[in-house]
Amino acid sequence: MYVAYYGIVHLAYWEYLGLFFYLVLVYLYFARQKNMRIKKRPEYRWFIPGLFAKLIGAVFFSFIYFYYYEGGDTTGYFFSSVALSKLAFVDPMAFLKVWLGENTLMAREVFTEETGKPYTYVYLDDRQYMVVRLVTPFTILCLNSFLITTVVVASVSYIGIWRLYLTFYRYFPRIHRELAVAVLLLPSAVMWGSSLLKDTITFSSFCWFIHALDNFWFRRVDRLASLVTMAIALTLIILIKPYIFMVMLPMCAVWISYARVSRIQNAAIKYLALPVMLVGLSFGVLALLTALGDQLGQFSLQLALDNILATQKDLLQNEEYGTNRFDVGEMEATWGSVLSKFPIATTATLFRPFITECNNFVMVLAGLENLVELSVFVRMLIKTRIVFLGSAITGNPLILTCVIFSLLYGFVTGITTPNFGALVRFKIPLMPTFMGAMYMIMFLVDERNRLRGRGLPFRFQNYRNGDPYVRRTRDGLPIL
Repeated sequence: MYVAYYGIVHLAYWEYLGLFFYLVLVYLYFARQKNMRIKKRPEYRWFIPGLFAKLIGAVFFSFIYFYYYEGGDTTGYFFSSVALSKLAFVDPMAFLKVWLGENTLMAREVFTEETGKPYTYVYLDDRQYMVVRLVTPFTILCLNSFLITTVVVASVSYIGIWRLYLTFYRYFPRIHRELAVAVLLLPSAVMWGSSLLKDTITFSSFCWFIHALDNFWFRRVDRLASLVTMAIALTLIILIKPYIFMVMLPMCAVWISYARVSRIQNAAIKYLALPVMLVGLSFGVLALLTALGDQLGQFSLQLALDNILATQKDLLQNEEYGTNRFDVGEMEATWGSVLSKFPIATTATLFRPFITECNNFVMVLAGLENLVELSVFVRMLIKTRIVFLGSAITGNPLILTCVIFSLLYGFVTGITTPNFGALVRFKIPLMPTFMGAMYMIMFLVDERNRLRGRGLPFRFQNYRNGDPYVRRTRDGLPIL
């Protein structure tokens, strides 16, 4: 692969050797940790399978982008971080200035032919350069190896994803296998969430935030650490992909508020409180998003409509997309017109590209996964007979939260991402919530059938704080 400032670049033999030793050390360390913990925490049986799926995804991603695509955003981020890495040894003070300071053209002049320079399109974009800032310490640690840096970053990002699995597991431990598939083992999330891209950082940050919010608000443990974790996670998301924050905000508001309302025993008060809660949340979310307009930039509510219409115009005019794209149809410059595309845009994010729309190897893999997701969705509809679907969703705050996030994020992504290649990558934050919600719903319906078959009563609301038939420790952790 040819790289500006470096010429022809290959993956060196020592990188493969370093990767082998890293994988061996990781396995030896975490296998011991798993064996020590699994006696008290059986969920740790999934830690190593999930971790190595992540690492294999990182290796596969590296080969695809290095040899098949021969470059892309990931190599742009990496070689920009290599320039910073070399500058750190040539001029440490200058390094700190461009690593922590403003990314201006004047500051860029500290780079030399010896160090190479960050790519201009990366350096001058605050969101892209934030990825470079975060990746650079790992690049230095990994001796400027693209392969090893990618794998190490994937390892670190896995910690957040594992925390999301623990959160889901706390509520529904009897479906630990299904939740492991939804959170840890989905191929697209494993591969696209294991790369030197924005998606890896924001996906892990999203998972960390959900886990910390659950600890802070519901479990009420490690509250100071959880608060700090939420602040860091939200900061990274806002700095890199603010539109994720825009979807997370109503999701979290619903989760917290609905969990409180669902505890009200008086039915009349509960149903009176629900519309008041929804109206209050809507105004509160809109007010906060409006106030954060400057921080959200092009993703702010003030500019969002213009950007959506510009994206669709580009779709219609750009021949480069070819057949690797979808069209939601004509839209007018009104929010009503945009919102009318909700079903088409959301369906595209959740289930497309269909296998018949795939025209290359990577898209075929995505199409096969989407086919599996669609089959699980149909299976869920059949199991619930649609009659019980609403009760299962609204009876559990976690499920309701996952569904709301999946639908909102699906709509936002589908309406702003006209080509399948980007869509497959951008959709990964909703994969665990969407698949996890479907498995949770099917579990509740199976529980209903099991208990009713034995002549026992069943209420979906009894599961709002998790599975009531599982023994738990004092701090709420399940005992299987």
